[in-house]
Amino acid sequence: MRPLSARNPRVQRLGRLARRREERAEQRALLVEGPVLLGTALDAGASVLEVYVDEAAQHHQQVAAVLRRLPEWVEPWVLPAGTLDRVGDATTSQGLAAVVERRHAPWPARDTTSFVLVLADVADPGNAGTLIRAATAAGVGAVVVAGGVDPTHPKVVRASAGAVFGVDVVSVGAPTEAVDRLRTEGFRLVGTAVNHGVPYDEADLTVPVAVVLGNEAHGLPEDLTATLDLVLTIPMVGPTESLNVAMAGTVVCFEILRQRRSA
Repeated sequence: MRPLSARNPRVQRLGRLARRREERAEQRALLVEGPVLLGTALDAGASVLEVYVDEAAQHHQQVAAVLRRLPEWVEPWVLPAGTLDRVGDATTSQGLAAVVERRHAPWPARDTTSFVLVLADVADPGNAGTLIRAATAAGVGAVVVAGGVDPTHPKVVRASAGAVFGVDVVSVGAPTEAVDRLRTEGFRLVGTAVNHGVPYDEADLTVPVAVVLGNEAHGLPEDLTATLDLVLTIPMVGPTESLNVAMAGTVVCFEILRQRRSA
């Protein structure tokens, strides 16, 4: 391992990767913080470009274990204690940060997957990451991020528990573009609503579907909802007004899994 000053331009670049969407897009890379997430990225075959270790953590068991798994051409840099906590996005860096290449993901097609999740202007990185994690666990083939959050944001990576490395994540500029392209591919377009729609467990979700989830505050726009093939609702008996988008999306994703396992 090689020592590196906290004032080195490489360290400044780490800070920009953590905070600037444009930097991540330009470098086609994202920041991974902590040994567990780096291990998940390695498990998924992600291309690790650079690794930085806090000098106080380099001999910690989890850190040392994941460092032993690095390709031989990746030689970690050792930073002064506390540097990663200052430049990273997480409250605590867990002593390690890595720059990982963002993998190019193809547009989802019916001959490669029968289940797509669309995040239509979802704004919160935590919600986006949770949805990617849940959908991946339920067998999603691809996630389309249409407007809103940046899927390379460090909070998305953390909230997804590294699921972003194991599933195709595609970005487009607007929800209408995503819906139009998926319709052309032959997917059944399914949205959610609070007060109207077919109960989610009564709809046939065994066919190739694209589940479209809307913004936390505003849901799906009416004009977009009108173009969908089906709108689902989640019946509730308690006084709760609605579920948040991450909870509702998780319910629908696992209903898709349940139906397909029973088919």
